[in-house]
Amino acid sequence: MKKRISFISILLLSLLLSPPLFARGGLSLDQAVRQAKERVDGRVISAETRENNGHRTHNIRILTDDGKLRRLRIDAGGERRKNNRR
Repeated sequence: MKKRISFISILLLSLLLSPPLFARGGLSLDQAVRQAKERVDGRVISAETRENNGHRTHNIRILTDDGKLRRLRIDAGGERRKNNRR
């Protein structure tokens, strides 16, 4: 019983001291939205973060002032940006 309590205590302590899973560094979704708004004039329709094989990408849709939909994909690491025009 004492070993079990000790194991649980160590496990809880390690969880409390470890950084949150979502705090990986890089670019936050809010920062990516700000960057997208600086690059494209219009209204943000949607913004989400997707993960594929451990790689996070922010997907942002902006409705431009002339009615066109622009989709931007911004790397969550802040290293590269992709534009898709439609």
